[in-house]
Amino acid sequence: MSQRPGTHVPAVRAETEKALGITQRSAAINFAWTGDIRKRYTDFLVNEIRKDGTVLHLRDYDEAEVPAQAVVDRKISAANANKPENKPKINPISEDERKAMVDLLGEPIAHNLIVLDENVQAKKTLTPKERSIVFDPVTDRSKRATIHQEIRRIFHSRFETVADSTGVITATASKWALNNRATSQQNWGSRRDNRGHRDQAREFGAAGGDYLHLTLYKENKDTMDAVNTIARLIKIKASNFGFAGTKDRRAGTVQRISVYRQKPSNLLWLNTRIPNVKVGDFAYSKEPLQLGQHGGNEFVITLKNCQPLGGDNCSLVQRMKMLQQAVECGLAYLKHNGYINYYGLQRFGTYTIGTHMLGMKILKGDYEGFIDDVLHVDEDLIKEVLSNTPQVYGIGKDFQNSRDDHNRARAITTWRTTKNAAQALEFLPKRFSTETAIIRHLGKNPKDFTGAVLSITRGMRMMYVHAYQSYVWNFVATRRWSKYGAKVIEGDLVLVTGSRCRDRSDDDEFNPYDDNDDDNIYAQAHAVTAADVASDKYTIFDVVLPTPGYDVSYPRNELGEYYVDFMGKPENGALSPFEMRRKQREFSLSGNYRPLIGRLIGVPEYAIQAYRDDTEQMYPTDLDYAIHKKHAAKLAKAAQSAALSVAKSAVDPMVDRWAHFAQNPTTYDDAMASERRRKAEHEPPSDNNAVVVTNETWVKTGVDGSAKRVKLARHHQQIENQAGNGLSRDHVPDFKVDEPEEDANHPRFPVGNGASLAADTQDVSPQRIITDGPFPMIPLPKGAIPTTGIRGVSDTYYAETGQIPYFGPLPAGFNMHSPEGLVQQSESKLPTVSTNTADNQANSAGPIPETKSQAPDAMGWYGTNLPKVPGAAMDTTDGQASGNMALVKVEEPGSASSDTEVVNNVAVPKLRTASDNPLSSVGDGIDACNIDPKASKVAVILKFQLKASNYATVVLRELMGTTVEELAI
Repeated sequence: MSQRPGTHVPAVRAETEKALGITQRSAAINFAWTGDIRKRYTDFLVNEIRKDGTVLHLRDYDEAEVPAQAVVDRKISAANANKPENKPKINPISEDERKAMVDLLGEPIAHNLIVLDENVQAKKTLTPKERSIVFDPVTDRSKRATIHQEIRRIFHSRFETVADSTGVITATASKWALNNRATSQQNWGSRRDNRGHRDQAREFGAAGGDYLHLTLYKENKDTMDAVNTIARLIKIKASNFGFAGTKDRRAGTVQRISVYRQKPSNLLWLNTRIPNVKVGDFAYSKEPLQLGQHGGNEFVITLKNCQPLGGDNCSLVQRMKMLQQAVECGLAYLKHNGYINYYGLQRFGTYTIGTHMLGMKILKGDYEGFIDDVLHVDEDLIKEVLSNTPQVYGIGKDFQNSRDDHNRARAITTWRTTKNAAQALEFLPKRFSTETAIIRHLGKNPKDFTGAVLSITRGMRMMYVHAYQSYVWNFVATRRWSKYGAKVIEGDLVLVTGSRCRDRSDDDEFNPYDDNDDDNIYAQAHAVTAADVASDKYTIFDVVLPTPGYDVSYPRNELGEYYVDFMGKPENGALSPFEMRRKQREFSLSGNYRPLIGRLIGVPEYAIQAYRDDTEQMYPTDLDYAIHKKHAAKLAKAAQSAALSVAKSAVDPMVDRWAHFAQNPTTYDDAMASERRRKAEHEPPSDNNAVVVTNETWVKTGVDGSAKRVKLARHHQQIENQAGNGLSRDHVPDFKVDEPEEDANHPRFPVGNGASLAADTQDVSPQRIITDGPFPMIPLPKGAIPTTGIRGVSDTYYAETGQIPYFGPLPAGFNMHSPEGLVQQSESKLPTVSTNTADNQANSAGPIPETKSQAPDAMGWYGTNLPKVPGAAMDTTDGQASGNMALVKVEEPGSASSDTEVVNNVAVPKLRTASDNPLSSVGDGIDACNIDPKASKVAVILKFQLKASNYATVVLRELMGTTVEELAI
């Protein structure tokens, strides 16, 4: 079958809904807005709700190396193919054994058998035809026995041989043989397995139970597809898995599943193996998960390209306000009045021939017609396959889906033209399990259509017939609402209070593919009487409608007759609602009851967001949260490692410096030479009539131990030469400078060619290094990006310390020490710094305390000191801040505000609770100042909870109201 056009487009969705009986809305008000559903798979997020009401999340997952026995890296295998040590070892038969085979079978057969054995040992890829060898007929029974025995002996049981009634013997490599004989060795292995089974029972019993429960996150896979993939990779049957309900394919979903007797280590490596599938949160239990063992689902749905009807010529802000009003009104109505509880589109599949039509063929007994519909291929795809022209499939996930559809068409076309099942199955992708089962069965029994239908998994068979029941229910619900609305009428059905449900283990209709029919299965109902209507005993929320079956009651009014008329039409199968038993017991449908009106669980939330591109992720998935958590853990670990490194070096700094110098002497010599050249290049020109004294202020910018510095200011002072050109340096006024310190324990080290640090007589006033002052420091605001506003100063340092300089005066005795406000600091702890520049004194309202030079860099050789995080701010005489304040990087237009949570580069929108008075909150939350000026589209993000039997797409349809596309149909 070909894929149905995408129902995320409003026009396609409206047309499809009409064909499935979804035409009515519970609200008389037209909320009148539209939007595209599932522009991305992760625009539709589903989280399972447990029975206790908690929402299930996968916030973290572990990763493990891929087991060598489970997955073979093809690239590595190809790279090592030419290496002798990587080639499989081949054990050829001896010459005597070869002669014995020739005498017994003849030269051609013996040669082919030996070649096949060598190919099997070499692990070569073989086609189904190449895996077996057919001998000439042997009528002598004793000779056939000899052939069987000799082949097993000579080839060490690497072949299995079978003789048919005509005496033709077929030898098949044991790897692909279907009739493995139970030898005594295999029997012994079985006894070992039994002992191992008992050991496993004790082991898992001690762990907590035989069933490992885990959380499954998946994208673009339905539940059975994900389970089948996991089962295939860990080499167990899919029947070992259990789950409370299935989840959508075109979505990002989280649910709980169980698996029989597995260890977490056997599953962790799947997190690196299957794209967009993660497992975690393991726990053992004595019971498996079964259908219906959850309380519902929480949905976070992003609708994009949203437009209010009539808002085409409005501004972006105005459209956002119109949408907010429409969404508020819609949610307020749904909270109190509910919605028509239709079965959603996903119930009927994504192909042009819906699952309900396939179910109708099964119930009619038209198995050949069912198979023709399942193996249907569009004519366009058939032409592509027959033309053998290269196809362009698209990108990403669309590429995979299109390629799979093309290969499916190729496989089915091959089957129809050649009837060669083996060849057709080579092209058919594994995810098409129904087509695979049918072709494989018909390849062996071409006319056994009943057997072909029964070869499909039981869950799939039941999904088809349940879809037909849902199809009928939708049309009956439309008829009921269109004629009577929310009024309870005589003959309506309501459930009997306390009616008992039968054990699900006895349920022949149990369907692991069905997530929507657990609540009222096998409940009892009775018809509303005239007295009940007069007393207002029941409301529209009590009314139920049955799905067709032999064990349900039908409404005792006009609706009961409608069941008969609708199902009796030829296009609907010409079936009777009172005759739902079939020869095949599993196709005998008992039916169940479904409420006419569905209701939300809890209070819904929403957000109106402006955005640029449809590919944007508007709400983080659980996978985003998990990745974000892992990244934060890595940063915390790196910070801890850095802190330990700093603490270790602080134990004995002189020893650490000397060790660093001893390991890097050349680096220090080069750095010293570079410093001298730099000073020489910046030497001011000499003046015969004046002595120029230069005082420079520098700041250290490297936080990695490097000597990178930036000059903040340069001050020149000319002193008149009163003694003429003969004035010597001794007559220059004395300026306070920072001379290198030395003591008896640590004399000056020689540098370069033996010159000491004090040998540079040209440097009269060494540079100033800002350390603890004069700038006080304040903590960085949450989410702020530090920038000092001083050109050339590295912001990396301030990002590491978490503080930035403050460039304004502070009240006396106070400093900006915490985000909460000003904290008084002891003056005795204030750091001091000495400087004679006029600029610094002018910027301070009070005296500047002095401080000693800070600890030097790695060796302290070339005039730089490591900046130290100040512990206090300087005092000011007035209480008013003035001048330049500490600068923080301004947010880019459209970027998330500083208090917006960002998860894996996805901003978490602030959701609003739907109001009971929607008109009072119109415009609230629409901040025009923070809207991205480049945004041109509007998205509506909805968050709400439903019971397991209800469909989110139906809620969206009610919430949007009648669209232009529906009016045009």
